[in-house]
Amino acid sequence: MTAVCFAEFYPTMKSITGSAKCSSYEKDAVFKAVEKAVKAAGGLPNVNGKRVLLKPNLLSDAAIDRAVTTHPAVIYAVGKMIIDAGGILTIADSPGAGIMYNQRSLKRVYHKCGIEDVAKELGIELNYDTGYQERSIPEGVVMKRFTVINQVCDADVIISVCKLKTHMFAHFSGAVKNTFGVVPGLDKPVFHSRFPDFTDFAEMLVDLNELIRPDFVIMDAIVGMEGNGPMGGSPKEVGYILASKSVYGLDVTAQTLIGMAPESIATTISALRRGLIDDEVETAGDEVIPVSDFAPPSTYRVAVKESWHKKNIYRRLQRVGKIYAPSPVINNKKCVGCGQCVRICPVKAAKIVQKKASFDLTNCIRCYCCHEMCQYDAIDMKRSAIGTLVHSIIR
Repeated sequence: MTAVCFAEFYPTMKSITGSAKCSSYEKDAVFKAVEKAVKAAGGLPNVNGKRVLLKPNLLSDAAIDRAVTTHPAVIYAVGKMIIDAGGILTIADSPGAGIMYNQRSLKRVYHKCGIEDVAKELGIELNYDTGYQERSIPEGVVMKRFTVINQVCDADVIISVCKLKTHMFAHFSGAVKNTFGVVPGLDKPVFHSRFPDFTDFAEMLVDLNELIRPDFVIMDAIVGMEGNGPMGGSPKEVGYILASKSVYGLDVTAQTLIGMAPESIATTISALRRGLIDDEVETAGDEVIPVSDFAPPSTYRVAVKESWHKKNIYRRLQRVGKIYAPSPVINNKKCVGCGQCVRICPVKAAKIVQKKASFDLTNCIRCYCCHEMCQYDAIDMKRSAIGTLVHSIIR
């Protein structure tokens, strides 16, 4: 059993992440790995006779092999464990920002992401209820109220089945970020507009997780996404299934696994400050061996002990982020003028000009929603010459 210790950064409390090596999506191998990781993490909560929401990452209708969404083999394995334990299973998610939360969109995503086949094998009906409700969290730091999909409100037990990915805005996408999927599709860009700073956005995500409080989380880290995720990155073999009772503890293990410093990830920092994560996150099961060549997003910066002038420079750059942060740039050879970036942009900085997308970088808040949801990989991220120079100095 190994541990990641945070006592140097924040004095807090002990969390266990179960781990199991798995090198392929062959059904039996995945099921055995999920069982092993879940057992190592202490086992599933009691689901017998209870309504259980299995909440995967169904960001878009991208092809399964692009590693954008939770692999159907992992969803099947978790779903079978729930049914075998007597749970009444529902699989539900609201696809990514800019995608209408309606039956037509759900049907397309279910089909492309392999969920139709999973439902048939498990003998369950797919969810097409697109209703939502408002829920309050008086103790929230930046949010006191959220609109969430009905399935969250109806469930007795919530089990999150997330995907290991990088993220241009949040830097890392795992268990905490997966919960954002309970917000109805077109409501998501509003949060990017309201919280253009990624640290504030992270506080919002932690508020949401404290409202939803997933009872258990399992991560598909067999093949993750590296580079400029959560949709425009590249598939990367990682070879693990992870499981935990803590969304925050699991994310710490996953961040360490891919060589990203947990103390550099805003959601983890927020959880630590609130006392929501233990100072030691232990792993049980197979040894977690970090992937040495996993590429982080181009926006990622490691938090290290550094000289006062570097800290001062970075603080000032955060206030004038448009100079420093990467900006969206259209690849005209790939852009088909579909208009998805126009529909999704929370500040209306995107438009179609002569059948190609174009950005008003003066109004752009660098939330990267356009990059996240472009299915044609037609939006690149580039820093200005000054931004590139400064980034090379302070990273």
